Amino acid sequence: MFVIPALTVVISLVFAGQVLNQYRVRGRSNQLAWGLALLFYAVAAFPEVTGSLTGWTDIGFRIYYLMGGILLVPWLALGTSELLLRSDRTRLLRLVYRVFVTGITLLGLAAVITAPLHTSHLTGTTIPINCTMWCSPSSETGYVLANGLAALAAAVGNIVGTVVLVVGAGYSAYRAYRAGLHRNLVLGNVLILAGAIEVAAIASLTRINLYTLFYAGQAAGIAIIFGGFLLIGAAAQARTQRA
Repeated sequence: MFVIPALTVVISLVFAGQVLNQYRVRGRSNQLAWGLALLFYAVAAFPEVTGSLTGWTDIGFRIYYLMGGILLVPWLALGTSELLLRSDRTRLLRLVYRVFVTGITLLGLAAVITAPLHTSHLTGTTIPINCTMWCSPSSETGYVLANGLAALAAAVGNIVGTVVLVVGAGYSAYRAYRAGLHRNLVLGNVLILAGAIEVAAIASLTRINLYTLFYAGQAAGIAIIFGGFLLIGAAAQARTQRA
């Protein structure tokens, strides 16, 4: 089933191009972070296309795990933090999260490159299970430190990134209510959060060998995320016009 993952790649690239073009025009760091996150998503989806056609490979799984499993959610959340933490009072928080994302990115990259994979799980055209990289020693053995660090980077990056997205959505709603800001700012952050949660939830289905909704769910998730970007962009444009 390569059609939907192929469409996901194309859609993600188109969305990434639009957001990065907004960054080129406006120079806002949140647009750069979101554009890169969408680009990571497109790169992560490409091995799904080749894997569904000819079978999964070692390098394909590493790209999929790094870009989709480790980097996507923290970088989406980085865009949210860059959008919402602009004041002098929140400068330290913004810097702390930048350092966190940089650390997760470097740790994930090093671990995924060096970790030995359990290639027995790369024998088909379906999404390989997580035990390809790491799972509980009670289930499989033979993992090394790099495998554990890759799994740790994925877990910590996704948990912290999701918390940032949740808090960001709540904070944007509160700030919009108090300051009379455009409601699209709130709705946009809520959609980004909803899309990220959907992508994560759909990916978790592979852990119990359920793949029926995987590709369609991914495509829907990225469309929801992009819808959030559009709403936030509309809110920013409306504020500029009023100014």
